[in-house]
Amino acid sequence: MDTFFSIIYITLNASLKERISTGMIMSNGKETKFRFSKTKLNIIKPLIPTQNHYFLKSYFKNIEKEIASIKEDKSQLGFQIHKSNNWVNESYFNYLSRYSNNIVQFSKPEKISLNIDDASFNTIYNKYVFESVIENIKPTIKEDINYIVRNNLYSKIETKVNIDAKIAPSEFTELISPVNVNFIGKNGKIVSGQTIDFKKRYFDLERDLNKYISFTKAVDYQFGKGHYFLVGKEPSKKINAKNHTIWKHIFESRIVEYVNLNETNKIVDYIDSENVTPFFSEKASI
Repeated sequence: MDTFFSIIYITLNASLKERISTGMIMSNGKETKFRFSKTKLNIIKPLIPTQNHYFLKSYFKNIEKEIASIKEDKSQLGFQIHKSNNWVNESYFNYLSRYSNNIVQFSKPEKISLNIDDASFNTIYNKYVFESVIENIKPTIKEDINYIVRNNLYSKIETKVNIDAKIAPSEFTELISPVNVNFIGKNGKIVSGQTIDFKKRYFDLERDLNKYISFTKAVDYQFGKGHYFLVGKEPSKKINAKNHTIWKHIFESRIVEYVNLNETNKIVDYIDSENVTPFFSEKASI
C-alpha cells in the first residue's frame, strides 16, 4: 500500500463551516503514525462547548491507544474494524472524509511518495497542522533562587562561616523554635544571611520572613546588634502585589541588609573585609 495521510479537523461552527486542523494520521498499511496538537486543542477550548472539549481529548487519546495496539474486533471510536489495524487504510479514510459527527472531520487521504518516518511525518504535520519548534527550544528551567545563591556564594565564603546551619533554641535564649540559615559567622558580633523567594505563596513568604526576623531579634537580645543579610529578588508588582509590598518593606528595612540576587559579591566583600569567622567551632549542617 502507498503511504497516505489524512488531516483531522475540529468543527468550530458547523453552520459557517468553520474548522481548524488539529491532528494527522499517516500510514502505509504496515506502520501508522498519529499526532494531535495539544496546543491547538487548548487554544480552541473557549470557542467550543465544554463537553466537546472533553470529548475531543478522550477521542484523540483513544486513537493513540488503538494505533499503538488494536486487540479488539470493535473500535471504541465507532470505526468498523474486522481485522487488527485494518481500519487504517486509504479506502476507509475516503469513507471518513465523507462522514462527519459535527465535531471531528477527516480530510480525503492524500498519497505521497515518501517513506513513513519521523522526518516526512513532521514535514507534512508542520505544513498542515501545527509547526512544531520544540526541538529548537531549550527547556525552561524554573528559577531556583536558593540554588543560585548556593552556586554563586557558598564556595567563596565557606571557610569563614558555617554554611546551611540549623540554629537551635539552646544557642539563643530568646529563640522559640529552630531556624535554618544559609550562613552564620562572627567578628565581635553575629553575621548571618538568608535567602528568601519573594515569589512564593504569600502565607509561606510571611512565615519564612517572620522566622528569620525573629532569629535576628533573639541574636540582638543576647549578643548585641548583629549584621544580617537577606538575599532576594523583587517580585512583580502586577502579579504579586502583596508580595511586592513585603519586598519593599524588607528593601527599606534597617533590620537586615537587603542584597539583590545578582549582587551576592557584596556579602563576600563584607565577610572578607570584616574578618568574619565561623560561629560554630564545628559546622552545624541542616
